[in-house]
Amino acid sequence: MPLPRLRIAHQLSLLMTGAVLLAVLGVGALSLWSLRSGFHDYLKQRDEEQLTRLLKLVEQRAAADPSMNWLRNDHEAMRELMDELSGRGARRRGPPPPPGNSFGFPPQSPPPPSRERPPPPELAMAGNLPERVVILDAQGERLGGHRQPPGAPRIVRAALVDGVTVASLELSPELAPEGGDALFLERQTKGLVGAAIFMALLSMFAAWWVAGRWSRPLRALQLATHRIASGQKSELLVPEGSQEIAQLMEDVNTMLQSLSRLENARRLWIAQISHELRTPLSVLRGEIESIEDGARKPSQAVMAGLRDEVLQLTRLVNDLHTLSVADVEGLHCTFTQGEAQGFLLRATQRFQVQASQRGLNLILSAPENEQISVCWDFARVEQLLANLLTNSLRYTDSPGVVRVQWLFSHDALTLTVEDSAPGVPDADLSQLFEPLFRVDRVRQRGGEHGSGLGLSIARTIVLAHGGRITASHSPLGGLIISVQLPLNAKGKSL
Repeated sequence: MPLPRLRIAHQLSLLMTGAVLLAVLGVGALSLWSLRSGFHDYLKQRDEEQLTRLLKLVEQRAAADPSMNWLRNDHEAMRELMDELSGRGARRRGPPPPPGNSFGFPPQSPPPPSRERPPPPELAMAGNLPERVVILDAQGERLGGHRQPPGAPRIVRAALVDGVTVASLELSPELAPEGGDALFLERQTKGLVGAAIFMALLSMFAAWWVAGRWSRPLRALQLATHRIASGQKSELLVPEGSQEIAQLMEDVNTMLQSLSRLENARRLWIAQISHELRTPLSVLRGEIESIEDGARKPSQAVMAGLRDEVLQLTRLVNDLHTLSVADVEGLHCTFTQGEAQGFLLRATQRFQVQASQRGLNLILSAPENEQISVCWDFARVEQLLANLLTNSLRYTDSPGVVRVQWLFSHDALTLTVEDSAPGVPDADLSQLFEPLFRVDRVRQRGGEHGSGLGLSIARTIVLAHGGRITASHSPLGGLIISVQLPLNAKGKSL
């Protein structure tokens, strides 16, 4: 059975809590081990130091009695030895000496109290030391203390008098802390356990808080994308959280803005296309109804007018189809090798008559006697030049000037088409290549207007050849369109 999927906040909480708990448990276990190990080392060092001090005391007393009879079967001597080791001073057996002395002198004043400081705490005798120490003579017989079981671990020191071993001291290690040592170790252990529990609880709270902080922007992203997927309009997100999440939210905002622009463009396209199609269709319907009603006879002039409207409608549909195919599948181009100079001259000179009929002067500026071999789709490039010249001839006031100029470099053609007044407002320059866009002031001039698709198709052709097209203000007072086409555009189609 597959495990249920958890929310990212829960996953982050569990992950962070588990990581911190592992760290706390690991550090706590190491700390406890280090505490107990260090404490046992401390006890061992303390035992060795006490045994060394006891050895010195035994050697001092054994110097006067190397046979060790002063200690043999004398429990009081052993007790005095331990008292002296602990710093409590030696007990004196027998009655105190009489005051004065045998010569009748007055008794001397008691000696001043010893100014010797007690041993430091780290050298103080452990309370159970007499139970763990045993003193043996040179033959191994017990002189004092408690003999330990055979095989038990012990620390052995030899008591020497003039380099001769007169006794040996054996001290069994303290198996477990007792008294104050045990209390200290217990307090430290409880402190470490309490600190570990506190850090675990703190880590759980921190993990819950951090996971909530991280998941909040992700939740906002989820809601926004859900609304987008369901076709609803979503508000822009406020970037927050980590750098990656904030960047992702900014990208979603950019996507939302792009979708909004596409939706507006789609609605505008539908409205503009319906308007462009309605005009020739209305004319056709009116002419046909007038013929059916007998108001007009199907004369040659009437049929020619109907044919012009059909051609206009056909051109509009073909242009729309060209743009839609270019957006979906890419503009199909057939690249062939050919000569560019003569081709451009012939394509431009075909517009001389049309320019003269409109009262415009078409000026051609091109290099002479230059043969340039190029790889283009010549039909598309001819369509490009025709769209640019048609746009200039249609929207240039008479009398006016339209100038066509091109130059060749080692790898590209630079083609410019500029015209005289009227010009284009700055705000409209960036939209000239958008489909169905027309500058309103010139759109209805003389009752003639285009479909608003010519410059869009021109840009599509240029991009299919790997080139670039721009629009700017012309020194003649109108518009200048600049095109750069690679001489070898094969393989760069959309």
